[in-house]
Amino acid sequence: MLFDFSNFTAKVSELNRLHKSLHELSDLRWRTQKAEDVARWENAVRAWKEYSGFGEDTKFYFFESCDFLSALASGDADAKESAIRFLEFDPYYYRSGYIKSKLLVRLKNIKLSASEVKRLQKVICNAIVSPQPKCEFKYYARLLKNIGTPEFRQKLQALPVPGLPYLKARQECCLQDVYWRNKR
Repeated sequence: MLFDFSNFTAKVSELNRLHKSLHELSDLRWRTQKAEDVARWENAVRAWKEYSGFGEDTKFYFFESCDFLSALASGDADAKESAIRFLEFDPYYYRSGYIKSKLLVRLKNIKLSASEVKRLQKVICNAIVSPQPKCEFKYYARLLKNIGTPEFRQKLQALPVPGLPYLKARQECCLQDVYWRNKR
């Protein structure tokens, strides 16, 4: 495997914790307008940015490197496994959406095994119901040309989606015919 995932779960959990804290403090900052709340929010922003890949320690940007993306585009098995695991973890940090979109574009254009297709179908289901912003969502939908099956389309139609309008829109987006054409 190209990427060491041994500490990845802990790092993604810490990223998510810092991100949640950032939003909670942001709400507090705007409600109270107190100097100490603004300072706590600024410290949370700094901590999240430092942890989210700006330091050499996290190495999250490995997935955006030319070497990794070239290996993935050529269908390298280790690169495919690393990319799929990254999408399964679904980390949320600065530039993570852009990295996911690059991975999804390459995965759309390579041959995938049946087990890889199943895993990516689960990734799409999780992306539909995730409350986090997904600037890369159209790339998840475009992946359907490579991994969509009639059974999966039925699963998407029956997928219980929370009542938030943007989550319903994601589900409807994935069910549009344009994403199911030209299946290989």
